[in-house]
Amino acid sequence: MTNIIYLDYHSTTPVDSRVAEKVMHYMITTFGNANSVDHGYGDQAVQAVKQARLQIAELINASPKEIIFTSGATESINLAIQGHINQQNTPAKIIVSPVEHKAVIDTCKALAKKGLAEIVWLKVNQQAQIDLEHLEKVCSFGASLLCVMAANNEVGTIYPIQKIGAIASFYNIPFLCDASQAVGKIPLNFQDWGITYLAISGHKLYAPQGVGALVVRKGYHLQPLIYGGGHQQGLRSGTLNVPGIVGLGEACQLIN
Repeated sequence: MTNIIYLDYHSTTPVDSRVAEKVMHYMITTFGNANSVDHGYGDQAVQAVKQARLQIAELINASPKEIIFTSGATESINLAIQGHINQQNTPAKIIVSPVEHKAVIDTCKALAKKGLAEIVWLKVNQQAQIDLEHLEKVCSFGASLLCVMAANNEVGTIYPIQKIGAIASFYNIPFLCDASQAVGKIPLNFQDWGITYLAISGHKLYAPQGVGALVVRKGYHLQPLIYGGGHQQGLRSGTLNVPGIVGLGEACQLIN
């Protein structure tokens, strides 16, 4: 094992030592529950979560209030797709790139199997690049949701998210962008690029595994997948993973 050179960074990255130091502090010293603010430990945890939201928001040009913490991009994607589609009264039309991560494709297929959605597949070439003319044509007929990743996890193709977001905005179609492989590696502008939902995974950018975020544009609402306490604006109940969240925020600040 000592001779192995690790090159699988699209799969996962090691935790940066500076990030790990912060994570450890919030695991064993400042270990309060951010949902229990009757004492200083809880208050410190709340402040740490607020700081992390700010650090992430600054990296992607979003509002801290738009950030919902999750266990990773797979949960973020499920919350965005299911939460968006499940609140509609009629079967939804979802426009999907066929080279999306399985988290997107399998979720859309599961909704289609239940009769809740129809999938419209985009055209891609051998380099997994999207045919933008076909995308615009498909969007011109309307849809409930558009799903296109920012960077491909298998072949590395980077997508013109600003152009895709402009097309989605023109036809008033909510746009989910899986940015797992892009955040911290290429510029992303949530506020100005017409993105409605943005999925982030911590362990792709030197933060711990098991933490991520979904950025939800102001004015959009989702049906939660997890109930029990109404935490995080009612979108994702449960005790916050404060050490992981702090690690994600610290990694974003270091990258920034």
